[in-house]
Amino acid sequence: MAVPKLRVFSASWPGKVEPWRARFIRDLHADLAHEFETQVIAPAVHPDDPTEEQDGNLRVRRFRYRSGGKSPRQGGVGLVQSCSWMLAGRKELKKWQSEQFDGVTLVHWGLPGAFLAAPFCNPEKSPMVVWCHGSDVHRHGRGILGSFLLRRGLKSAVKVMAASAEMASELKSLHGVSDVEVLPVGIDSVFQAPAKIGRKEARLQALWVGERIESKGYGRALRGVQQAVARGVSVSLEVIGEGPLTGFRDYIPTLRGSVDSAGVREAMDRADLLLLPSHGEGTPLVIQEARSRNLPVAATPVGGIPDLFEAENGWFPLNAKSETDLESEICDLLALLENQPEILQKCRQDLENSSIPIQYRCNNTDRLTEIFREVSS
Repeated sequence: MAVPKLRVFSASWPGKVEPWRARFIRDLHADLAHEFETQVIAPAVHPDDPTEEQDGNLRVRRFRYRSGGKSPRQGGVGLVQSCSWMLAGRKELKKWQSEQFDGVTLVHWGLPGAFLAAPFCNPEKSPMVVWCHGSDVHRHGRGILGSFLLRRGLKSAVKVMAASAEMASELKSLHGVSDVEVLPVGIDSVFQAPAKIGRKEARLQALWVGERIESKGYGRALRGVQQAVARGVSVSLEVIGEGPLTGFRDYIPTLRGSVDSAGVREAMDRADLLLLPSHGEGTPLVIQEARSRNLPVAATPVGGIPDLFEAENGWFPLNAKSETDLESEICDLLALLENQPEILQKCRQDLENSSIPIQYRCNNTDRLTEIFREVSS
């Protein structure tokens, strides 16, 4: 029996220099590759990222563009970089025209992916499925040009998915997409394992997991903790992830760098509070991971974050509007939790009793397999 084929066009993919980037997308497709013969096209952010790679069962091709060694999140998203990205991406996608292909095309991040991939897909022979993840809708898709490109690309999709209910609503109301399935990205099954370690420090332990960049809210978290330390709050900040930012003024947190899922799980098991004062999100993996460990969260109520909690049970919404006020809000929260640790204990109990299900990567694999078979039939 012939193995069904899958083509993937993703706006982000792990590389040699940054193997943690969009790792969840790579791991998802590594699982799907057991069922589908998979080829991937993605950007090469750094000169050392190979243009061709065989990653297990995944055949990966990367296109080079004028990135300046920076991803869009790190500031590599100016006019020159954006135009170069789109032209190089289109050139690589054109190679699909010369290939005999009968299968499904999956696009990660609808902008600019759907617009670029649409001309090289056929509703009957190679139907296009689009999965929107966050910045493609909530940030880039809100401008005049971005909105036009997003809407134009999604018109050619036979199936559109969004990582959060809020994103699905925006796609319907602003971009005219009549049918959007909400499909949050699932977490690794390693987070189902029982805790092996616990808290060791007497002081309050805050945790950051993700890229150390401003758009993800790292600067806000860092400055909020620094302010709390300056005020005399006994708190430490452990940081999991890579990026250009480190400390603030004379305050340097504990920088762990990039670790695997088991390492993230252990960090969460020894922490008191996860910080994610992000500027915009889909349905963050890191919050689902925290929920699986009953770890309370302090986060901005953006994207699909509020959908992961029942009211305000298990988390602390950061509602301040200005940067200064938000950092002060983080500082005040840390001071409160140091003086009233029973609040954290109640949050853990609320999370343990939550009726909102946690999405695991195996759930994504099962659902995507169903979708690919549906659109191919």
